Amino acid sequence: MEPDKEELQKSIDEMYPEEPVAEDAPEEVIEKVEDEKSKDEVVADAKPEAKPEVKFESQPIAETPKPKKSKKALVFVVVLAIVLLLAAGAGAVWYFVFNKPAVMNNGGTTQNNTVATETDPDLLKMITPTTGETWLPAPVAIDSQGLMTAEILNPTDQAYIDYFQVGSRAGNEIIAVSMPTPGMTATYLFERSPAGVFTYISRPDGLAVYNEQTETYSAQEIVSTVVIDKAIHYDTLSIPKTFTLDDKGSVAMAPTSPTVGYFYVSPSDYSGPTVTVTHTLVKQLGKNALMKSESLNITTGLISVGYFIKTALNTDIGLRYEPLDVSLLNYQWSEGTQWTTGDSLKAMTYGCGGFGSSIVTKSTALTDADVKTVGKSGNGLTVYGFTSMDNPLLIKAYDEYKQAAQYDMVSYQGGLIESISQFADQHAVVLFKDINNQWLVYARTQLSPQGACAKPVVYLYPATAQTVRVKVGADVKVSDPLYNPATGWTAFAQPNGQLTVNGTEYGSLFWEGPGYGQYPSISGGTVVRQSDVISTIRQQLAEQGLNATETNEFVDYWQDQIPNKPYVRLTWFNTAQMNQLAPLYISPKPDTMIRVFLDMGGLDSPISIPAQNLTSIPRNGFTVVEWGGLSSKKLY
Repeated sequence: MEPDKEELQKSIDEMYPEEPVAEDAPEEVIEKVEDEKSKDEVVADAKPEAKPEVKFESQPIAETPKPKKSKKALVFVVVLAIVLLLAAGAGAVWYFVFNKPAVMNNGGTTQNNTVATETDPDLLKMITPTTGETWLPAPVAIDSQGLMTAEILNPTDQAYIDYFQVGSRAGNEIIAVSMPTPGMTATYLFERSPAGVFTYISRPDGLAVYNEQTETYSAQEIVSTVVIDKAIHYDTLSIPKTFTLDDKGSVAMAPTSPTVGYFYVSPSDYSGPTVTVTHTLVKQLGKNALMKSESLNITTGLISVGYFIKTALNTDIGLRYEPLDVSLLNYQWSEGTQWTTGDSLKAMTYGCGGFGSSIVTKSTALTDADVKTVGKSGNGLTVYGFTSMDNPLLIKAYDEYKQAAQYDMVSYQGGLIESISQFADQHAVVLFKDINNQWLVYARTQLSPQGACAKPVVYLYPATAQTVRVKVGADVKVSDPLYNPATGWTAFAQPNGQLTVNGTEYGSLFWEGPGYGQYPSISGGTVVRQSDVISTIRQQLAEQGLNATETNEFVDYWQDQIPNKPYVRLTWFNTAQMNQLAPLYISPKPDTMIRVFLDMGGLDSPISIPAQNLTSIPRNGFTVVEWGGLSSKKLY
């Protein structure tokens, strides 16, 4: 809308009025002003307008004579220019406010542009690929294409082999297949030509070093009619050696083995009332995103931190994050026990999930006053211990050590450590201040619990008697009946839960070992007196839908592993969380899946934690039930 000319001119006159001449002004100034007034009077006699008119219409320059400039017209031009600049500035502010780089929390999307300051040529190629691939915003599920030998040998295996259309390149469709392999789920990439010919892309990461033996194994998983190509790669899936995390120089490193990752799952899709996990965007790298994962353990106050790439393929690839060298071989200690060992440090986490070097634990409660220098790492970095033996983190670590050591003395060098001060002198907990002034907390591997997923028991209740195949996404160490890592279990199952495996009858399938997924965080549960643990467990199992037989068998196994403390924290993981920690692949696919897992923690005094809302689901059709828990003792 065009502004009112008279109103705008009036506003300018009010903002810039003619200033009167001071009575004591110098004579030459008074004469100059009077002279200007006489000139204005001459102009007034020649034109009826008392003030110059503001011209808004544009006119051809060649046909418009230059108007004579007056003071007010000049002032107006200056003010108008300022107004335009302010408007442009406001527009820029509006743009950057409403188009600023978005934070991806719990799997949300992001709209910010690629960071333009990257200089690594491999990273720049990943940001701006030259290999011609494009990816769909999200995988599109499609029918089985019959590319995997497992589904040909066992057609029912199609129940847990998933096919997706994910992108295109050079006129070909890119197809991804997600299939469980011994211990984990693998993602295979294929290209389908317009003529329908399938090619297996065996080396999609152009920067990785491939293992011929692993490639041979992978090739055996694919039907012989598929062409195997080792030359085609995708720049967007070629992972550089390092990623800069912040302006201080923190870095995360590529995984040691080539991988395209596993299809990304947002925490909001699997988190129950007991999990506090966030995924935050660190920087956008073209169609890929460098992400930070954090989860809180409410009993220790520690935050587990890790980094991963959320790829353009919509998979996540875990990065190695090692601010401190974890091998203790070349550490030099200025305090405490001077021992030489091949031991190492790990994040001060526990559980039965896959951690490796991808996670560190940080404390927001530690201060400089809480620590003292105890030595240097192999790389010359200063490491610290606690100044006080009353520090809650040190006490927690020592309690867990004692509980684990009473079950398995062989796992701990030198026998049982009798006091917390000796425990500290053995550098059981090592502290490190990173370049961002965050306190990281590490535990010495040999003096911390080697947690295991203890005795998960699987019950099968098909609607009709049938053969059922079961595979576990975990490193199964102990099992009954014997578990085959390549094929899992094959059982003939009755509707009443009776199983026959290799001619022997069983009531359930039992396994132990670490899962390959991330262990859920502890951020809720129930705190009860030692005397109330069993009754509370029975009540909470019923709330989650377990029947009397399943509940009794759970209690029979776990009652001897209840922490010997005045109070006990009970935290339950649900089906969705267990499917991330150690997924079950069952064929034919069940109609109902109920998985419960108990994490117990001993306490000297009660603590306040968020309560869990435990629920059950109806048992419809083919139903699978599994219970298990975290053991603090060495199981294998």
